Amino acid sequence: MSLRVMERIAVVLVLFLALMLGVLSSSGQLISPSQLEMFVDEIQDMPRIQGFHVVNGVSKSKSLKIGMFKKHWKFHRDLPPTPVYAYGTSKHTATVPGPTIEAIHGIDTYVTWQNHLPSKHILPWDPTIPTAIPFTRKGIPTVVHLHGGIDEPESDGNSNSWFTAGFKEKGPTWTKKRYHYRNMQQPGNLWYHDHAMGLTRVNLLAGLIGSYIIRHHDVEAPLGLP
Repeated sequence: MSLRVMERIAVVLVLFLALMLGVLSSSGQLISPSQLEMFVDEIQDMPRIQGFHVVNGVSKSKSLKIGMFKKHWKFHRDLPPTPVYAYGTSKHTATVPGPTIEAIHGIDTYVTWQNHLPSKHILPWDPTIPTAIPFTRKGIPTVVHLHGGIDEPESDGNSNSWFTAGFKEKGPTWTKKRYHYRNMQQPGNLWYHDHAMGLTRVNLLAGLIGSYIIRHHDVEAPLGLP
C-alpha cells in the first residue's frame, strides 16, 4: 500500500467517524450526513517530516519535537471548522491526521512528544472504566504509541506512561520525555496514535493519529515507485 493511499485512508477514517457521530451546521444544529454533498473537497496531503539528517550523502540520526494542539479543522466545505486535537511541530502546522514521519531503516529517530492540550476535553468520556486521571484532575493525559513498531519498552507508549501539558503530571510507568525509535524492523507503513489509559478512543476520535513510514532504498528502488 502506498504512503499516499494510507494517508488518504486515515483522512477518510477521521471524516467517517465524524459523520457517524453526526455533524453540526453553522447554526449549531445537528444535521444528517446525507445532507452533505460527497466528493467536493480535495483530500489533503499531510506534511512530511524526515526522521533523519543527510550529511554528505549519508543518513544520520535526528531528533524531532512534535506537539499535540487544540485547533479548529474544516472537514467539509459546507461545515464550519470544528475543534480537534492535532499533531504537528507547531499549532499553525498541526494537522488531522498528523504529519507523516519518514524514517530510514537502521537509522535512529528520536521524538519528544509534547502535550499542549487544554485542561478540559472536547469530547465526553466514560470515567467508570480504568482511566488515566491526573491527581489535580486538570489536563488531558496523552501518550504516543507507534503502532507496529518494534522498540524499547520505555518508548512504546505504555497506556500508563501518560503525561499532561508540560509534563506536570505523569502516569505510574512514565520514564522519559524523548522516545527512541531504532527503525531496525522490516520497512513499511506504520502509524502512531494516542494510547492513554481509558482515553484512547476519544483522543483518536478527536484527531490524534498519524502515519510513520520506514524506508529502505535497497527494497524500494527495484520497485520503480514514484
